[in-house]
Amino acid sequence: MLCPPARAEQLVIDYVISNSAQRSNWLGIIDQFAAANPDIEVVNNGFPQEQYKRDFTTRLKQGRADVAFWYAGERLRDAASGKLLAPLDADMLALLKSKKFLPGTLEGTRIDGQVYGFPLYYYVWGFVYRKSLFQQLGLQAPGTWDEFLQVCARLQAAGVTPLGLGARSGWPAAAWFDYLNLRTNGVDFHRKLLRGDVAFTDARVRQVFDTWGSLLRKGYFFAPTIDQEHERVLPYLYRHRVGMMLAGSFIAARFPAAIAPDMGFFAFPAVRPGLPIYQEAPLDVLVLPARGAHPKARQRFLAFLAEGDALRRIAEADQTLPPQAGAVSPAVLLGEPTAAAWRAAAGHTYFFDRDARAELVAPTYDNLRRFLEPPYDTDQAVRAIEAARSKLR
Repeated sequence: MLCPPARAEQLVIDYVISNSAQRSNWLGIIDQFAAANPDIEVVNNGFPQEQYKRDFTTRLKQGRADVAFWYAGERLRDAASGKLLAPLDADMLALLKSKKFLPGTLEGTRIDGQVYGFPLYYYVWGFVYRKSLFQQLGLQAPGTWDEFLQVCARLQAAGVTPLGLGARSGWPAAAWFDYLNLRTNGVDFHRKLLRGDVAFTDARVRQVFDTWGSLLRKGYFFAPTIDQEHERVLPYLYRHRVGMMLAGSFIAARFPAAIAPDMGFFAFPAVRPGLPIYQEAPLDVLVLPARGAHPKARQRFLAFLAEGDALRRIAEADQTLPPQAGAVSPAVLLGEPTAAAWRAAAGHTYFFDRDARAELVAPTYDNLRRFLEPPYDTDQAVRAIEAARSKLR
């Protein structure tokens, strides 16, 4: 009598798709793992980012996935505190350390002594610009706020609007708020504010908006781009209509090949002397849903990622930085300056919508967009956001 074949163990992977290159890389990596592990039946689910963020907690509670994409920050802490995730075990942590995963990428997901994220990649926010324009005008990348204002004035005098900002979706404007608050008030205040522990009507928050408003009133932002999507700013940057743009370094994936070598990057300048420099550096990870039914299969998948070149391939496709120490791939166009900024930082934050109480995100984004319209009203902005904060439990 013949024995029936053993049923393959299943592995369910949930991940986010932001572009076609990312999708192709994920599918190639999953197919490579499946071919090397024929005893595991791999089910992969790719989702648009906004849908995924909206449904993430529900999927964790329903126990659909063994491995899931997520973000470092307070959203990760919420899921871990709710017992929806399992931490990485000692064997996996030992493997990651042996494979030279950067300590900062592991510590970035440590919650109550345990690590909850398998690092995929990270990236840094800062200013992108055309090197040839700066050279033509005799400009250097600024390191202080006074130097930054001088660059803005020089660009404007040359007929170039200093700054582009495509804030239709809200989150590019949040990068300005995060950095101005970090550079003006420090990381401890920033974290308390985003947790809802400080009123948005606090004088320190008003100072952030006043500083930002002074740039707007001077005409330093290119008005036609403010209500566009952020990638629509790039053509103005290429044509010297705009001098600089605050963006995540992943924006390099959109640089045309002919212009890419001319694109530069510098970190957000210091505003308050002596304040430790924290960089806005989102960290994307894989997490282990607590209700995942196939722990052995997912351990094998994470080991496969750690031991091969999959993470390098993902980073190159996304124009981000891989979590392992070593030389930055030349295929990552802004890799060296962004990696240097990350290494030199006193620490890292993960972006407003990842660090803030979830209930604060939408009202803050809405009111940041309103603030970018004349008369750039600080009082209206802080009062409106504070009304949302006051409703928090």
